[in-house]
Amino acid sequence: MSGGTAAGADIWDERAARPGLHAVLSGRWTPEECDQVDHEQKALIERLLPDLDRDRVIDLGCGVGRLTAWLSERTRSAVGVDRSAQMVRRAARAVEGKPARAVCSGIDELPFEDGSFDTVLAVFTLQHLTDDGVFRAALREMGRVVSPRGGRLLIVDGHNPAADSRDVSSATTSTVIRPLAAYEGLAAVAERTAVEHLRYVGDRYLAQLWHT
Repeated sequence: MSGGTAAGADIWDERAARPGLHAVLSGRWTPEECDQVDHEQKALIERLLPDLDRDRVIDLGCGVGRLTAWLSERTRSAVGVDRSAQMVRRAARAVEGKPARAVCSGIDELPFEDGSFDTVLAVFTLQHLTDDGVFRAALREMGRVVSPRGGRLLIVDGHNPAADSRDVSSATTSTVIRPLAAYEGLAAVAERTAVEHLRYVGDRYLAQLWHT
């Protein structure tokens, strides 16, 4: 999923032809493994965010609209954001006729008013922001557009417990694994209320839930 300054847009535009989660994951993941991770991620969202039905939700780095379309059936409204025009075209088709829309934008400069969303999701997204300044700007934007009263932010990114700082783990999509402390920029507007260690096809990930 592409958000701000990540790998070249052409990489993500090319991947937009792939189905579902396979559009944003490494080619070493089989379609069957992608389907399994998709199922597990949706179960995670349902467990950590069980009462989304009245929420305005934004799905950052939405890719082809995999989660945006699913969320639109469980929320008041959903907006998917991605910097890849091809991804957004597919996402727009995925949410057609639903209370949702897809917007082409980097997540480090979101085109929305302060407090526009009750819930902010960034699933497999921030890890692709290779520029640390863009990463910090994306955190600020997430904190800006979430509701200051009862808002929630869910982040799922790769994790390397042995890394003390940033760890570039993929040359193809320039995935940057950052330590938990790197996300503390959100502490200015929210409190981290849960951290879960996850395993997807043998890879380590962290889920973080924040509340305003």
